[in-house]
Amino acid sequence: MWLALFAAGFASVHAGLALGQSGDASLALATVLSGVVLLVAERVWPHQPGWREADGQWWNDLGHFVFGFGLGVFGGTWLSQAMFANPVWSVWPASWPLVTQIVLGLAVSEFGLYWQHRAVHTVPALWHLHALHHSTDRMTFFKTTRIHALDIGSATFLSLAPLMALGAPVPVLLWVTACGNFAAQSQHANVRLPTPAWLNALVGTPAVHWLHHSLDLREGNSNFGMNLMIWDHLFGTYIPPGPTPRTELGIGGNPVPATFAGQLWLPWRALRSLFRER
Repeated sequence: MWLALFAAGFASVHAGLALGQSGDASLALATVLSGVVLLVAERVWPHQPGWREADGQWWNDLGHFVFGFGLGVFGGTWLSQAMFANPVWSVWPASWPLVTQIVLGLAVSEFGLYWQHRAVHTVPALWHLHALHHSTDRMTFFKTTRIHALDIGSATFLSLAPLMALGAPVPVLLWVTACGNFAAQSQHANVRLPTPAWLNALVGTPAVHWLHHSLDLREGNSNFGMNLMIWDHLFGTYIPPGPTPRTELGIGGNPVPATFAGQLWLPWRALRSLFRER
């Protein structure tokens, strides 16, 4: 079912392009359709029925979608385009088949994502950028974009900038972004999407990502990859998920404020404290 969801998303993007829509419009429509499917699935086939109940954060999560995810992705993309409108090294293998280029693009993009994600988990000052995303004890579709603008903005920049600097063409950027969109949506949805162990070892399946959100700190500091697990294997941070996804999620002694304003201010408060200590 997880593979079918991805295939349907890719088919939707391809159909939009074939019908003459722009890449951005095709991807946006496919992402919305994928989201609707997952929202319906959460209601009729939830992995944890209790997670359908309100947690008092719905309006905050909506605000983070607009002011966090939306502005962060826009800012990271804009900065990438502004800095690398012209490639720094025109070495991209544009003559390769598109599918091969997309796989290479995912590996290059994941390298930046991996180190950004690992840094915000392991550097104390940077953790305050990312704690918001882990400050929930449940996985639902609307938790996908519960993220601070500085966090997702830096991740977007570090995933796109290397591709642009190397001269990757627009179709590669489009399909790499599509993979990231569909992966993030399915990873956070409260839907049972079982995947075999061999697939978990290769790509960022929901089971792999739920383990990353585990309340257990050792498990939470693992599986940093979004699409591919290649860098987790190479740098020793991959932990295989068990037969059932983790459901004990969140942060021990959650330091994230319950208010929207407090959640937006948390990274700045941490930086101010850091400078005071110095």
